[in-house]
Amino acid sequence: MKKFVLALLIVFLMSPSAMSSSYKEGEVLAVFRVPEGSSARISEIAGSINARVAETYETLSELDGKIFVLIKSDSKTTEELINELKNNPEVISVSPNYHVKRQSESSEVITPNDPYFDSCWGIKKIRAPEVWPYTTGSHNIYVGVIDSGIYSHPDLLANISQDLSTNYTTVSGDYDKTFSRWDADMGGHGTHVSGIIGAVGDNELGISGINWDVSMFSIRVLDNSEYETISEEIRAINYLAELLKNNPDMKIAAVNMSLGAYLPISPSEMQNNVYWMAFKALDDMNRVLIVTAAGNASVKFGSAIPFDDPAYAFKNMKEFSKGEYPYPAGFTGLKNFITVAAIDSSDKAGVFSNFGDSVDITAPGVDILSTYSPLTDGSTMYQYLSGTSMAAPHVTGAAALLMSAFPDSTPEQIKNALLTGANKNINPLVYPYEGNVNRYITRQINYIDMNYGGLLTLESRDMMIQEITQNTREIFSPYKQYDGKYKLSRNGLLDVKAAYDILASQPEANVIQSSSGGCNIAYSFTFLILAGVILAEYSIKKKINA
Repeated sequence: MKKFVLALLIVFLMSPSAMSSSYKEGEVLAVFRVPEGSSARISEIAGSINARVAETYETLSELDGKIFVLIKSDSKTTEELINELKNNPEVISVSPNYHVKRQSESSEVITPNDPYFDSCWGIKKIRAPEVWPYTTGSHNIYVGVIDSGIYSHPDLLANISQDLSTNYTTVSGDYDKTFSRWDADMGGHGTHVSGIIGAVGDNELGISGINWDVSMFSIRVLDNSEYETISEEIRAINYLAELLKNNPDMKIAAVNMSLGAYLPISPSEMQNNVYWMAFKALDDMNRVLIVTAAGNASVKFGSAIPFDDPAYAFKNMKEFSKGEYPYPAGFTGLKNFITVAAIDSSDKAGVFSNFGDSVDITAPGVDILSTYSPLTDGSTMYQYLSGTSMAAPHVTGAAALLMSAFPDSTPEQIKNALLTGANKNINPLVYPYEGNVNRYITRQINYIDMNYGGLLTLESRDMMIQEITQNTREIFSPYKQYDGKYKLSRNGLLDVKAAYDILASQPEANVIQSSSGGCNIAYSFTFLILAGVILAEYSIKKKINA
């Protein structure tokens, strides 16, 4: 019986991945020197290798004095396109159009049985309520959310700038802005991120974000499978650059990017890559703070990963390979850029979180309750999620809250205040070996109990657990080299009040006074939606690291 059940378990765990390639075949991103004839000349070069210019990122090109393009071919592989373009003297950089995915850690959901749980531990941990007596946010401050969209949630809608929100997902590999709405968040990820930043506060509904008032806009790049390629990301960066260029007085405090990929390119080599150059062009505008999730592979950040992903056997998808680095979080040489690791409510490192001195700051990222999209299952409006995806928007929300109090601050000043004010006493050592071992043992035991519990004797179950434990420890043995050696981040835990005090001490600091308030903790999850006067009961589900 044991061998039969284990065989079934192995078949389930090792099913093929939905993503078999790390990049979009037949596509490359390239940066050209500005040639004579510009667009026509670049089209001619593409045509000479049986390819075409699928898209030109005009604002980035104008800002940087180079031409950023996406090139596609129906007959050439990505490798062939790169080989033919890289020797062309008019090509500065060429790279694959890599796939990028969200950076939430877990897909398991359970329903909490305690309706009076403390829904705002993360906001309290970063001391945001201590800033609310001075400001609870402002609709004059904008935040970009590059993600899977933001559902038109009743706890978010008043804080969403719909006119600025847009969709950059694709259909059949070709960009089509009309294909899907910006708010068609089928996975709930972008909606969850947005609730942390700016769920409407003090409205007797659901939760409160770090900002009670803010103007968030959705730049949807993750499709319904919650994947994208780098070209969608560059479209989003190009769109941000265009907004800033056309609106010189617009205050975009930060852009949140809770997504990423692991690529076989070192940080120094990346600075010659199209991907980094696009971010550098935006960074050089000195108008917006870029906040990224550090990633959820439990590996040391900033150096090449020394082993293949051991969790592949359990997740059915390889997160990373030996020799790769996380991006965009791993970018270097950008001044208005922050990477964020995750901590839990007990001041311990999130077992999934990437870590190390190359990570800038730590924020709450384990069991975070926020708004969610009912498009995922037809009902869920609030949910717990865990991941560095949830940590990053705590920093993004903090940046927006600070800018509402100090609207004349530069992104660099906001960044310096956040990093300088971080609580270095809450910056734990990480133990990814034990954490990952326990996490995957628990997942396997839960799977067996749910599916085969009635077929197993207690003795058989104990034997299976013993074998599972041994096998899991062997699989995750590469993590032993990190056991207890590294801090989670360079600066410690995000502290909004400390950052506020730093900015307030600067000469001519502009402080906006606001009525005091506290976190809006909901004790009943039956809410009155004023629009339409509909009485609705919202189910709350929980995603955990199990």
